[in-house]
Amino acid sequence: MRLIMYRLERLARSASLFLAGLASLVLLALVVLTCIDVIGRYFFRSPLVGAVELVQICMGLMIFLVFPLMFLRNDHINVDLIPQLGRGKLGWFVTVLFLFVTVGVALALGDRVYDYALRAWDDGDITEYLRIPRYPVVGLITAAIFCAAIVSLLRALVLLSRPGQMQEVEQAEKGERAEP
Repeated sequence: MRLIMYRLERLARSASLFLAGLASLVLLALVVLTCIDVIGRYFFRSPLVGAVELVQICMGLMIFLVFPLMFLRNDHINVDLIPQLGRGKLGWFVTVLFLFVTVGVALALGDRVYDYALRAWDDGDITEYLRIPRYPVVGLITAAIFCAAIVSLLRALVLLSRPGQMQEVEQAEKGERAEP
């Protein structure tokens, strides 16, 4: 069982890092796009046609492509209103409960975005100026959301398989972050 969990963790880490790498490439494309648009606007008085559409697409991709890595590393924003809930067995239970809630929310969100991707495919939905089909972008966003749900489920299963060892699991995750 531990071997299976270890392999699943490695697979989740690899998929998350791959999607984060894609997000990095999208960010690079966004920087190049912005530079070209600014240079064209101020020096040649001709802005890049469709730059707004491309920026919107890049921003959407960047946000959702990093979800799996963020969920894997537990890097999302946490607000500890009641710090006592984060300690001991109660903290372990609350963490597992919130991970399952996160899985449910991510699956519901992914389902809605998947429906939109299918509608965009069926309708031939395209962007206004550049006529870029929307379904590949929305499909990639859908895959990233479902990957984030799987990563959260895996984190919950890891914590369930090691009750009372939440601190060791978190320390191991922080130690893995330090490694390249």
